[in-house]
Amino acid sequence: MIMIDLELIKQVRSGNEEDFARLLKHYTPYVYRTAFAFLHDEHESEDVAQEIFLKVYRSIRELQDISAFNAWLKRIITNSCLDRLRKQRPTPVSDTQLNLIIEKHPEKWDQHIEMQEAINQLIPEYREALILREWQGYDYQEIATLLSIPLGTVKSRIHGARVHLRKILAQ
Repeated sequence: MIMIDLELIKQVRSGNEEDFARLLKHYTPYVYRTAFAFLHDEHESEDVAQEIFLKVYRSIRELQDISAFNAWLKRIITNSCLDRLRKQRPTPVSDTQLNLIIEKHPEKWDQHIEMQEAINQLIPEYREALILREWQGYDYQEIATLLSIPLGTVKSRIHGARVHLRKILAQ
């Protein structure tokens, strides 16, 4: 996660639009990368990133403890991505996504494609729990709280996601 500049957050909270533009520039790469990890779609990730910054702009004054900005932003990102995942169906890897993966990791492109396709084949409940655990680093209890489900359900979904991934990747 990117280090926060408390003074910048204070200025944004006071309504300074230039400072909001600085905040936007500073956090856009992180927000986009995180959204892409959830959604695996360039355009969806861009759309969600815009929605996230709109939410930040509208509600930053409500943030009580500015030192908790990173956790607050992470929760907005996660909830926005989960909402989008619930609305969509798994889709195959696009040519654009394929090219991005190949450019970033030419030595392992086939493994990345296989993993992305496998993740996209998971049911949404498995996919969101796995992404929260493996890519976002939430612990099981945090995932249960975020998704408003019992801890045992979280464990079951993550286990099920891993089992299904192994089966898909073994084919």
